[in-house]
Amino acid sequence: MKQQLIIVGPFLLTRLLLAAEDVNSEIPAPPPAYQNLRFNEDYSYLANPANRTDWFDSVKYIPLWADDPSWYLSFGGELRERVESIHDENFGIGSRPNSFLLQRITFLGDLHLSNHVRVFACGISGLTWGESQPASPVQDDPIDLLFAFIEIAPYVTTDERLAFRVGRFGMYFGSGRLIATRAAPNIPNRFDGFEALYTRPLWNITAFLTQPVKDTGHFDGPDHSITFWGLYATHYFDAPHTLGLDLYYLGIHRDHGSYASGTADEHRHSFGAREFGAWNHWDWNAEQVLQVGSFGNNSILAWTAAIDAGYTWDTTWEPRLGLKTGVTSGDQNSNDGPLGTFDALFFKSGYFNDASAIRPQNIMSVHPTITVKPSKTLSVDGGVSPFWRYTRNDAVYGVPGFISIPAIKTASNYVATACDVNFTWQPQRHVAVQASYVHFFTGSYVDQAGGKDVNYVSTTLSFLF
Repeated sequence: MKQQLIIVGPFLLTRLLLAAEDVNSEIPAPPPAYQNLRFNEDYSYLANPANRTDWFDSVKYIPLWADDPSWYLSFGGELRERVESIHDENFGIGSRPNSFLLQRITFLGDLHLSNHVRVFACGISGLTWGESQPASPVQDDPIDLLFAFIEIAPYVTTDERLAFRVGRFGMYFGSGRLIATRAAPNIPNRFDGFEALYTRPLWNITAFLTQPVKDTGHFDGPDHSITFWGLYATHYFDAPHTLGLDLYYLGIHRDHGSYASGTADEHRHSFGAREFGAWNHWDWNAEQVLQVGSFGNNSILAWTAAIDAGYTWDTTWEPRLGLKTGVTSGDQNSNDGPLGTFDALFFKSGYFNDASAIRPQNIMSVHPTITVKPSKTLSVDGGVSPFWRYTRNDAVYGVPGFISIPAIKTASNYVATACDVNFTWQPQRHVAVQASYVHFFTGSYVDQAGGKDVNYVSTTLSFLF
């Protein structure tokens, strides 16, 4: 009997271990979170039928070749309804109260022909209703091409990948202070051009040469008056990617760069670094940028420095106390010397708050915040943020880049104080609800320019698949 157990025992143990592996292999993999740039999502995990637990998995992974799961087709899309009410836009200078409904619909197809060839396309429709002023093409574009590119990956291993992308795509680097998607308006930022992408476990490196797509409200093409290129590298110091360093160079040429000091041919070069991490309930995200170049017959010397840091308590509602603060330089002398106005390039919408009333140029701000999570699906945050001009010789700029409040040298540097509160509720993976309220208490500088306080309310309902 003992001899039989010695013979049969290892066999039974092996079968039990294999059975345990089979059980573990059938545990569904968690679905990926939806991304601002939808082409960054990867649905190859659905090649395993055990992972198909969502209603839409049948269209997220459609196998094309039974012998190779890397050949597949994926569909997706978004329906977003957003209501905005602004009293008064642009601090009431040249505007009146405005309330309107925004609708965005996108539909995408993602074709994978092995791990080496990919074709991605996404259409978009952005519509507005109820605006008291003519709608901007950034908001009103009935049908257009959002993204369309082909990607070739000649070198792919288990932990390295080199790919080349040509066509129309979006970009989001770091914390979005200089390059982001412009997600709040109906039509996001888009670029026509070329990207080279290299990834390995602790490195992401991207090089690109592009022209931004011009917003016209119709089928848009590239803006040939602007060329934008760069190299962006991220190095992680740990496997979870919580601690890292970004180093980057960004170059831009505009035929007609425009600032408070005038309009001229502009060549601008940005050299930046970002340090980010999380440790023992602390988190931080700091960034510094130096800009040089030429503006007409003058040189450019501008800069910015910013930090977003906080502490999260491991207790009920997970309260986080945070501080965002930053400085973007302005032009000290519009008649002589280098142009000192920092250019925020293609920065994220909602940079300071959801009202997006101020462009981060010639601005200093301090923004203490508090965030709580009453449940796993609900998050509430808010804060108070005073703004000052870096120099009273330069203007306050609107988000698109125009002069919002002119430079008044005799007026105070103080601009306004914004109070904001924001709600985010995600009852399930496909549905998200957001709401924001912002009030700007303006100072004598805005009053002297003919402006007034601003009230802003927004509510957004999104469905994604």
